[in-house]
Amino acid sequence: MRKGFIITSIILILALAAIIILYPLLWWLALILLPILVLGLIDCFQKSNNIRRTYPLLGRITNLLEKQRHVIQETVLLNRTEGKPFNWIQKEIVYKRAEDAVKNQPFGTQIPYDEVGREWFTHSTYPAKEIKDEFRVTIGSSKCSKHYSASILNLAGMSYGSISKNATLAFNGGAKIAGFAQNTGEGGFTPYHQEYGADVIFQFGTGYFGCRDAEGNFDPKKFAEIASNVVVKMIEIKVSQGAKPGFGAILPAKKNTEEIAKYRDVEKGTEILSPPTHAEFSTDLEMIAFVQNLRKLSGGKPIGIKMCIGQKDEFERMVRTFAEKQNYPDFVAIDGAEGGSGAAHMESLHWAGMPIIEAVHFANGILKKYGLRDEIKVMAAGKIISAFDIYRMLALGADACYSARGMMFALGCVQSLKCNLDTCPTGITTMEPSRVASLVVEDKKTKVANYHKNTMEAFKELLKSMGIDNRRDIDKKYIIRRINENDTKTYDEIFTDNK
Repeated sequence: MRKGFIITSIILILALAAIIILYPLLWWLALILLPILVLGLIDCFQKSNNIRRTYPLLGRITNLLEKQRHVIQETVLLNRTEGKPFNWIQKEIVYKRAEDAVKNQPFGTQIPYDEVGREWFTHSTYPAKEIKDEFRVTIGSSKCSKHYSASILNLAGMSYGSISKNATLAFNGGAKIAGFAQNTGEGGFTPYHQEYGADVIFQFGTGYFGCRDAEGNFDPKKFAEIASNVVVKMIEIKVSQGAKPGFGAILPAKKNTEEIAKYRDVEKGTEILSPPTHAEFSTDLEMIAFVQNLRKLSGGKPIGIKMCIGQKDEFERMVRTFAEKQNYPDFVAIDGAEGGSGAAHMESLHWAGMPIIEAVHFANGILKKYGLRDEIKVMAAGKIISAFDIYRMLALGADACYSARGMMFALGCVQSLKCNLDTCPTGITTMEPSRVASLVVEDKKTKVANYHKNTMEAFKELLKSMGIDNRRDIDKKYIIRRINENDTKTYDEIFTDNK
């Protein structure tokens, strides 16, 4: 086909020249045909793409469909139970709750009950009449002097730079309206995290963005200035992340704008590395000392660590050290391996880390084993969307939850999977001004608040249906999982306390 296209192109060009010579008023045909022929000839002689070289012009259609494959699948081809990482049923739950729209559905579930892995909760013959719980948890150990009352559902860390200015503002406004905390992510503390006065969890990682010196080391003075801000309620040290545990990250130079550089304390237009490890600590004892230093610098605010659990013996050794030294963080944020990220190393994204369900159960058991469960709160993150997701986490031992992608759906995310390309069509994960402008803060902050409010209402109704009137009665025995074609087990049987 390549040779045929070249011959055809030569004939068309000669024919076009003859037509224009004979009929000058038809010159406009050249404007239509020549660009097409030029593109085809470029395809013929380029060497990087086999399909385009063999099938000029037609190969471009194949490339376009390949690049937009996920979008076509999401919008046209997939049914309600298909779609990754979230199916349409999960997205619709958020969309409807964010819109404060109809919250019911006709005709029965489309998720088959005979499918291995299918889970459900058991209801009571006598539902509870009212809920005696405000769904808030006090975070802060005996080492902490400024405890924080957190919602059981909060916004997970998403850095300004990985998400846009308008997305950050909408999250802040929604958090203020609904009364939950906004985690800054590791990209620094910006005015957009303060605009509406929502409670903020200041997170920093191995790059120490926002609290680093010129060499990239931790800067106590800069940290103290941020931590003393009245809206900052807790501090979170990011040790590892579910989507890329044990791996570093790079901020490309083209995304390092003047504003991002300002809030991250880096030089504009340079490639910035977040290394896999912290410079301030590399052992459990050094971590404890660093946590204690942060407590002093923050005036006694809760200090936590965020991590994806990998090697179990390392986590147990760390908790054992906490117990032996009687010094520890105030909370541990467990990030499941199924957690999201704007960009991640492919091996880490698909095959690294412990899934959130197993991780929360394991962490809860280890903290109990060493007598620290009452001191250290557990926060869980990883594909938490619905009230049932929250119940599972609390039943396995979490005290509160984080949601990132659920909150993104509330902003209007369509799961186009273009977060790492700066071409997000909804203005959430892009810094392109025209795309960011599509995200209207005043509208979206209300949708974020609605999603949180309606999910909490759904959680309340879920508990009532189970005959439970407060969180103290949440139990693993009320969740069932199909383990094969004929058998089911409760979470209590699957996740035993002696594991």
